[in-house]
Amino acid sequence: MWLELALISIIFLGIVILGNNRLATTIQLFALQSFILSTTPWLIHPGLHAVIMAGVTILLKVILMPTLLFWAIRHVSIRREVRPLIGYGTTLLLGGFLIGMAFLISSKLDLPVRETSNLLVPSAFSIMMIGFLLLVSRFKAITQVIGYLVMENGIFLFALLLLEKTPLLVEMGILLDIFVGVLVMGIVVNHINQEFGSANTINLINLRE
Repeated sequence: MWLELALISIIFLGIVILGNNRLATTIQLFALQSFILSTTPWLIHPGLHAVIMAGVTILLKVILMPTLLFWAIRHVSIRREVRPLIGYGTTLLLGGFLIGMAFLISSKLDLPVRETSNLLVPSAFSIMMIGFLLLVSRFKAITQVIGYLVMENGIFLFALLLLEKTPLLVEMGILLDIFVGVLVMGIVVNHINQEFGSANTINLINLRE
């Protein structure tokens, strides 16, 4: 019951992120989604492994990454995504369609491992699709970073199917790679803003060798 409630909350927060245009609120929603995500290993398989995963997830995704993103929006003086590539209403409709597709695809899969919850795989696919949609439908580099992180949350959920078999060191290495990627992206956002006076990634087409 608690696992299903957590998974539904994660999907709901993903939808809210899609419909939000304030960057600070989007970062806070991502941090909340990641906090709920951090509880899922314990709900699936309580133990030391789950506790360590939850602790590292909270440290990186709930504290460090949002702090870095808040620093980025303060440094480049960006508050909201004004003109996305796809309107917010259309984005929400596409998000609902993708979630439906995720549940449909998941029902057709024949997984070699037993699922702890029937919602686990559909939720993982839903969050990955929501993150991808956010990534491709926004111009602001910071919003695209958040889309990438939301996608990774979906991958994290899918990896929970192999929670008992995945080496902890590999999982920690993946999370560290993600943190480093976000750190580098924060630096890139700063340089884009200094060069063009805007953090829109559309400006990158103006670069020349």
